[in-house]
Amino acid sequence: MGSQSESNFGNDAFSGSSASKAASKVDNTAESSTMFDPSGVELPPKYYLDNFRFVLDHVQALYADILTAQESAFADDFNALSEDAQCLYVRLLSRRGDWFRTDKLNYNEISDINAATDELAADEFLEIFDSGAEAVQQDAAALGLFTRPEVASCLSGKGVRSLSKAALMERVLEYGKEDSSECEDVDLKKLPPTRVLCVFGELEMETYRLLFFGNLYQDFTEFVLRDLGLYRYENYQIDTDSRWCHSREQLEQQVLYYELRNEAGDLRDLGTEALLQIAKRVPDETDALLRRRTQRFLADIARQIERSGEAERSLSVYERSHRHPARERRLRILVSLNRLEEADQLAATMAERPYREEEHQFLLNFVPRKMKQNAGLCESLIEKTLAPAQDILTMPAAYRLEHGVERAVALSLMDSHPDDHVLYCENLLVPGVFGLVFWPLLFDEVPGAFFHPFQIRPADLYDEEFTAVRQTSLEACWAALDSQSSFEKAVWNTYDSKFGIANPFIHWGGLTKEILELALSRISTEVWRGLFRFLLKDLRNHKAGLPDLIRFPADGGFELLEVKGPGDTLQKNQKAWFAEFHRLAIPARVIRVKDEP
Repeated sequence: MGSQSESNFGNDAFSGSSASKAASKVDNTAESSTMFDPSGVELPPKYYLDNFRFVLDHVQALYADILTAQESAFADDFNALSEDAQCLYVRLLSRRGDWFRTDKLNYNEISDINAATDELAADEFLEIFDSGAEAVQQDAAALGLFTRPEVASCLSGKGVRSLSKAALMERVLEYGKEDSSECEDVDLKKLPPTRVLCVFGELEMETYRLLFFGNLYQDFTEFVLRDLGLYRYENYQIDTDSRWCHSREQLEQQVLYYELRNEAGDLRDLGTEALLQIAKRVPDETDALLRRRTQRFLADIARQIERSGEAERSLSVYERSHRHPARERRLRILVSLNRLEEADQLAATMAERPYREEEHQFLLNFVPRKMKQNAGLCESLIEKTLAPAQDILTMPAAYRLEHGVERAVALSLMDSHPDDHVLYCENLLVPGVFGLVFWPLLFDEVPGAFFHPFQIRPADLYDEEFTAVRQTSLEACWAALDSQSSFEKAVWNTYDSKFGIANPFIHWGGLTKEILELALSRISTEVWRGLFRFLLKDLRNHKAGLPDLIRFPADGGFELLEVKGPGDTLQKNQKAWFAEFHRLAIPARVIRVKDEP
């Protein structure tokens, strides 16, 4: 039937611990939009089988022309199995490793595990070994199924009692490398006489998962997030026009990318020659979805080569990446090597069309300090805006530590101005209102943007062409800001109709009606338009870096406040926002907190 893979597919991705994994995933997901309590939600006993079938059906419906005969047969053969056999196979495929002991399998929803096992073996979804000895002789990895005492029972030599399981396994496995007459203290037949299973089909299932999600970092936990109510996703049509992959070659390039990532492992463990060889194999001519990944990978490889002291050799790899900070690193290296003519050319190109705001901010700081010989470029990069207004606020360190620096400042301001409203708004308010008004843009069903039902955002959200291919939706969203009444109508209509649905710019828990009502009444549509224009220049980076607090004075208006504790400084994206606040005449300042002596 299927082929075996050395890599594991989705540890517990369908079953058992999925609920706890899902909760953990939500806790660690920056774009989490959860507003639901999963306690008390009970999933159906065979929910994992329903989800598995859904993926098979989805991929076959959209990508039948891309699948090989063996991959298509995988789904057909699976669907022909009895339900018990299907359940057992999905259970096993979702667990860690390829090897399993039948005496350790216990699934209440499967009526006859032994019969299901025999059926899977007959259809070549797995292979059965009648004893641990047979399994270990086939593959040393099977020895890991047995406990330390069980492994120790195979050994009769001296010092066995003092050895760890890892040391015992190493000693047992040496048996297969030596002449048996010299290893009389090893007897694999003393392993428990349990049947051992080796599961096949991981390579086929990896293809299905890659085609379904468009990546190999998502797994069936996404289904559990939805089924528990932790995530709600927007409804969008998915058909053959939506799919991300259109040829076998495109799929195989994605597979090659993931193989190279796995081969590379921790880049810090590789030498320069190995890194250069991996970089050489990274494909250049790729689709947009893969290009985002390969560009980042090449930049990471180049950075590690640079860190290893081979800065000049890293240049050729950096040149292949069109992702920040590749050009920044190249410029630094060229200047350090005194290749000033090349540095001037690169800096001029970066200044004319920076990849992102961070690159622009880097040039503003780096060129005047390190490239003074280029007077014209230095002059063109002089920052025209003033430094942010700053105030010093002194408070006891204990008070700051008790409340957290942002809340401590908010409390202090409200103590001195009790009729003011001071609310936490960092990256919640401006991106949140943008997400509400530009919802039709974000979820416009452009071909290739949405290809599975668990997407928080379109696949091309951070591409340069994102708005260019959605001009009609973009213009309709801007039209909503033609007047205060149409603007507020767009905000509240979306808020009421879409509340709780995942959106990459909205954190529903922080975007409260209180802050929305105040913001809409105090901030003019002209200001909102300016904020949104800047956000749209770099959606990935400008959705962060906004001030911590917003103050609504009792006599009207508003003010944005960035709080900096002792030793903290403004980041590049924060400086970019403050420069934009200055251009838009938006009241904003930095409050630097100092501890009382």
